Amino acid sequence: MSAPRPVILVALITSICLMGDAALYVLLPSRLEVFAVTPTGAGLILGVNRFIRILSNGWASSAYERFGFFRPFAFSIGLAAITTLSYGLTKGFWALFIAHGVWGIAWSLIRMGGYLAVIENSKSGNTGQLMGFLQSFSRGGSLIAVIGGGFIADYSGAGNAFLVLGIITIFAFGLLPFVSFSGKLGAGSSVQANLETTNVIISRMWFIRNLYFVAFVAWMIVAGLVVSTAGYLVRVIVGEEAVILGFVVGVGTLSGLLVSIRWFGDLTLGPISGYISDRIGRHVVIIGSLSIIGIALTTVAILPIVWVVIPSFTLIFFSSTGLLVSLNASIAVVAPPKHRMKILGRYATFSDAGSGIGPIFALPMVANLGFSWSYGLGAAVILVALSIFAVAFRAYSVNDALDSKE
Repeated sequence: MSAPRPVILVALITSICLMGDAALYVLLPSRLEVFAVTPTGAGLILGVNRFIRILSNGWASSAYERFGFFRPFAFSIGLAAITTLSYGLTKGFWALFIAHGVWGIAWSLIRMGGYLAVIENSKSGNTGQLMGFLQSFSRGGSLIAVIGGGFIADYSGAGNAFLVLGIITIFAFGLLPFVSFSGKLGAGSSVQANLETTNVIISRMWFIRNLYFVAFVAWMIVAGLVVSTAGYLVRVIVGEEAVILGFVVGVGTLSGLLVSIRWFGDLTLGPISGYISDRIGRHVVIIGSLSIIGIALTTVAILPIVWVVIPSFTLIFFSSTGLLVSLNASIAVVAPPKHRMKILGRYATFSDAGSGIGPIFALPMVANLGFSWSYGLGAAVILVALSIFAVAFRAYSVNDALDSKE
């Protein structure tokens, strides 16, 4: 499985630009005194970019429609470099809060540029594979930043770690001239105008709205409920430490290993799951992934013990990789070309809303209702999303577009 050169280069640039953000999630909470922020302040800093993206995704899609690929994408690289450098040069809540908020704008542009690179270079039904490749490469950069940034911070200070990552981000500009494709979808068009002048039927638009909803639910449950409560769940069921295969493992280590399964899945399974979705149908992967996630959540709700939680979370994280890759590919394929970027912007906004809202409700819900009820409700929400998607796909399938070969 290979990818066109423009997709490889855009994916590589994306992974480089993500380094500063990935390192911030590790270095800021572990070195609060260095950055002169409180735990509450750190939480607000780390979360602000998601809510900024809810506002900036629509603007990002409009920027690509108006200016094409290169100027918005170059601007996003500049913002990524500036924000990463600012993490190393500034201290205090407001400076970091503003910097990470600006990163939210950068990520809206970077992510939309990645979608555009895949759409412009996909052919013969390989959209899912290329979306998976993009996702896998992005996780690779984050993993390198977390390990490398932590190493530099331990030996030279957290500020220097971000300065190094910021300089590396600047070098991403050097890759941009080698990216060659038109990258100007729907310039000068509007959704409403295209709906009036193209043969877009009601079932297609209903299906698109259901993809919005499924993306919202997927991010809310996986990134919100499961990831944000993993550490708390492990602490409750095993206490301070557990014996795994004869080794004593602390609760922090076990929680980290559990969540790292998600990164491992994205890093290794993205292109594979995308390839499978291209071959057997994206709707099959979406329905199958939602079913597995729902069953795994129900299993944890019924029997919350460590030997059930570990395989169940593994199934959830691996299935979520296939689910998100297939959703990304589906929205790219099914959206009418002339207003595809606006639809992608809305899709990204629903995804960000789910990932932002999920953690806000997850921990209070677990604390008040307990894990069994909380994970059971999560499974019920997944079941609702699965049912609505199945009905919407059945209505739309008469157009034979979702799984068509591009």
